[in-house]
Amino acid sequence: MSRRRPKRSLGQNFLVDPNLQRKIVEAVEAGEGEPVLEIGPGRGALTGHLVARGVRLTAVELDDELAGELAFRYEADRRVNVVHGDVLSLDLPALAGNWSGTTVVGNIPYGITTPIVFRLLRLPCPRDIVLTVQAEVARRILAGPGTRIYGALSVGVALHARASRICKVPRSAFRPVPRVDSVALRITPRSPPRLTPAAAARVRVFTRAAFSWRRKQLGTILARHPDLRCPRDALERVLEARSLSPALRPEQLSPEDFMAIAAALPPAERSSAGPSRSGSSVHGVGQERGEVRQQGDQDQRRQQRKPEGDDAAEHRVDRDVGSDALHDEDVEPDRR
Repeated sequence: MSRRRPKRSLGQNFLVDPNLQRKIVEAVEAGEGEPVLEIGPGRGALTGHLVARGVRLTAVELDDELAGELAFRYEADRRVNVVHGDVLSLDLPALAGNWSGTTVVGNIPYGITTPIVFRLLRLPCPRDIVLTVQAEVARRILAGPGTRIYGALSVGVALHARASRICKVPRSAFRPVPRVDSVALRITPRSPPRLTPAAAARVRVFTRAAFSWRRKQLGTILARHPDLRCPRDALERVLEARSLSPALRPEQLSPEDFMAIAAALPPAERSSAGPSRSGSSVHGVGQERGEVRQQGDQDQRRQQRKPEGDDAAEHRVDRDVGSDALHDEDVEPDRR
């Protein structure tokens, strides 16, 4: 595999600690012949361990040179399919074949962590997900109600999956050495899912709206946010059904509260000013691919303003402030 310098434009840092490579791959609960999709294999550190296990591997790599080298390396292995492309643009279920039986693994770009997570949690979901993310983002994913870092990312993952910590991946495990530590997480999609695609879209809009006004009270958010505009009588019914006070803040609501309130909300009354910054109403389904790309642009702008480190992972690791992105006001700078 090429020893060329990592591309700063892609935020490439490579996982060189063999013990951590093995530990991450051991967390992938897939046996011989079972499907695995690897996001960003880079130089192939995790890839080699996965191939040795005999899984049926699809490896998606954006870097054209690394994708070519991996394809050449495994061209004689019919169990390995190297795909050169952007994971956010590709039809992952079609690539994997048996998507509901597929385990996804990857050391993913920090700046597109949230878009990737929510892409993987879009119905239908894979069987299991093992991702290495920035430590701060892992804390946000695992955060519970009432904590300072609990936000839209916490809610979104909790409603769609069960998340748990596998291990810490210190910055010293990468070359070049980044300025942030990472954590390997397991995110197991709920089966059967709690939400239909339409219900998930409603929750996404409400959660994004709530945490974009996270310092305001729940009653104010429901009544005044341009994506919600809940009439007073409906607002009272919605809150009474959950025995919730309108004085609560978004971080005091459980994921189940968000799900129940979103389901009970009437369609938003659009203002004459047109769509808000969030871009979709409670009764509409946002253009998810567009949301992801718009978020990526915001991530890059935030990174330019507020750098947080050269980031890490066996294929690439960007910078990240830790985020409730995709539907929160905090945004992850790009890891790619």
